[in-house]
Amino acid sequence: MAISIYNDFSDYMVFKGIKNVLATDFKYKNVDSDITEELIIEQFGAIHDFHEKSLGFNGYLRNRLNNNTGKVIEDYKIYIKRLTGDINSIKTTQPKNSFEELVIEYGEGVIKRGEACIRAVYQTDYIGIITRSMRKTEICLGNTDFQNLQKNNFTYVVSFEDCSYNMVEMDCFILLSKLKRKGLELDFQRLAHEFCYIEGLDESSFEFLIALVSYPHEFMKCCNKYRETKNKVQEDRFSKKLLKALTKDGDSLF
Repeated sequence: MAISIYNDFSDYMVFKGIKNVLATDFKYKNVDSDITEELIIEQFGAIHDFHEKSLGFNGYLRNRLNNNTGKVIEDYKIYIKRLTGDINSIKTTQPKNSFEELVIEYGEGVIKRGEACIRAVYQTDYIGIITRSMRKTEICLGNTDFQNLQKNNFTYVVSFEDCSYNMVEMDCFILLSKLKRKGLELDFQRLAHEFCYIEGLDESSFEFLIALVSYPHEFMKCCNKYRETKNKVQEDRFSKKLLKALTKDGDSLF
């Protein structure tokens, strides 16, 4: 059997009926207040159409796709270990600035929340979800924002550069997590259920999504950036960002 060869995955998706357009061709919502649950559910329909058309890809790409299956969960586990190490180090040497004082004040609670999220992930049928994804050769768009993906008579995509082999749940997680961190008042439980219904996924996928969306992503990201920066005199800026991160992460959904 002949194997089709494509330069990029976008070529294959265009062949499958997805329209590759310029960002200037999009009429999308700019204001967060314009984003309603109904609009998000419509976006799930566009995501599902992409998933259906990309499912089972077995062609050859000159520019191959990454396999990101399980990567977010492994990264989140690493963030917990690193923050734990930071807290132990700060306690040993005593806080040197306001940022480190905040890490001591809030860090252990954040770690407990992160660990609870990871436990919740593994209490779902996580291995079964991974197995299903690999067996069906599921592919995620990665960038599921309204600025990159829309559906009218056709499904339109601006950029395919974040596409990867991954569990279809991750495209929903990426979208809902960003919206939650923006502080939008949405029923995330309902939205996760709607996505699973549209994609034909079971309760394990719903619980998996709720666990991941609850992870304290912003706090961990801020601590990672502080750890990597060499200019520690900017601690006031980092302190403000860390306090904002607590607000952005909001409450756990379970």
